[in-house]
Amino acid sequence: MLSMSHKEYPVTVVTGFLGSGKTTLLNRMLQENHGKKIAVILNEIGDVNLDSELVVQSIGEELKIMNNGCVCCTVRGDLTKICLDLIKKKIDFDHVVIETTGMADPSPVAQTFFMDENLRKYFFLDAVVTVVDAKYIDQNLAEIKETQDQIGFADVILLNKIDTISDERVKEVEAKVKSINSIAKIFKTVNSNVQIGEVLGINAFDLQARTEIDPEITKEYHEHSHDDAIQSIYLEETRALDMERLNRFMQLVMSELGNQVLRYKGILNVKGESKRIVFQGVHTTMGSNEDRNWNENEERKTRIVFIGRHLPKDVLEEGLALCVAK
Repeated sequence: MLSMSHKEYPVTVVTGFLGSGKTTLLNRMLQENHGKKIAVILNEIGDVNLDSELVVQSIGEELKIMNNGCVCCTVRGDLTKICLDLIKKKIDFDHVVIETTGMADPSPVAQTFFMDENLRKYFFLDAVVTVVDAKYIDQNLAEIKETQDQIGFADVILLNKIDTISDERVKEVEAKVKSINSIAKIFKTVNSNVQIGEVLGINAFDLQARTEIDPEITKEYHEHSHDDAIQSIYLEETRALDMERLNRFMQLVMSELGNQVLRYKGILNVKGESKRIVFQGVHTTMGSNEDRNWNENEERKTRIVFIGRHLPKDVLEEGLALCVAK
């Protein structure tokens, strides 16, 4: 039974297209000394969740990972259940952060918190925070409807990765974002570096303001289709990799499939390395860095997820196998 006497908990929804910097912002929320105990709900495309690997390892807060599709179309019931479970199980927290998949339109997630009576007793929407990749915004807006939805529905927008474009281009991108959403507060950031007090506990979600933007918001969503051509491909390799071979393979992937690949990320087992290598990229921009040491009882294997349109899994599998160290 849920208690009748209770406090209300703020909910922050962090959204943004694939690779925009959402997980980086989440790490900042969890690492910064703001005195809040945060319950996290993560969601990602695909059957295997690698974000739990890429998020801070020992966070101490309640970490809830949903991995059965986008929050906004297949798990709205589960979202309600997970939030109410936090109450029923007397989890010690005072703020909920939901990181949506990059393919999610945030409005159905937000709807859940003001249309579900059970949730409304315990939770209120504090803000929708959208992280925008300043470098790839034109491409994302042209190709993916959700990008415009994410910008249009935000209370706070992080115009991220501004270090990758010129000052003049930053002004153009900011004007474009304002043309989509004129009421959101915009922060220009590098590595999602924003004062946490600007994104958590700000009580920015105003239903009246939202309804002025989109009169459909107070109606239930029944239809929500994704671009079915976008898929998630998971690859595993237990043999150690040769980094030079992997770099050559990825250069080939970018030259042949660059327009089809949206995002890729993974954990690499590289020959001669005692540490795990975190590997990720957006479109043709990629990079890697050292992570923690492999644990003694941990299976050393490479795991990579590619997200994109009409990707040839057999070609990617064969290519990864050719990267095995001799």
